[in-house]
Amino acid sequence: MEKINRVLLIDDDDITNYMNTRVLNKAEIARQIDVVTDGQAALTYLSNPEHLQADLPLDLILVDIKMSVMDGFDFLERYQHLAPERKAKKLFALSSSASFYDLHRLKDFPDVNGHLSKPLTQADATHLIKEHFFRSSDEDATPLES
Repeated sequence: MEKINRVLLIDDDDITNYMNTRVLNKAEIARQIDVVTDGQAALTYLSNPEHLQADLPLDLILVDIKMSVMDGFDFLERYQHLAPERKAKKLFALSSSASFYDLHRLKDFPDVNGHLSKPLTQADATHLIKEHFFRSSDEDATPLES
């Protein structure tokens, strides 16, 4: 399967970050995986010119919606005001929260492309990449336009 360039994981739990990184590496879906532990650190990451490398653009953000320091909703509120070149091609909420309120609230953020439940599985990661980044035609994978 074709790989996307870069994934940013935003979660305040070190074990979850370790497991998600391991799942993504095992699925072989990304050339690089970066991790930050809260929404504020993610905004700092996204404002760093070093992370705007043209040779390895940010394709995907997976953000937990329940975090300390700055939670996912606060991050999303600020993210929607970033310049387009600072944003990922796709952004998904990744959370163990299945509350109707949280899922409904995600609809208020046009940058959110969907929600994935924790724990992230290799099947979920592979499906997300195939569905949102590459279109299969016979044996060839063609990148989707953002």
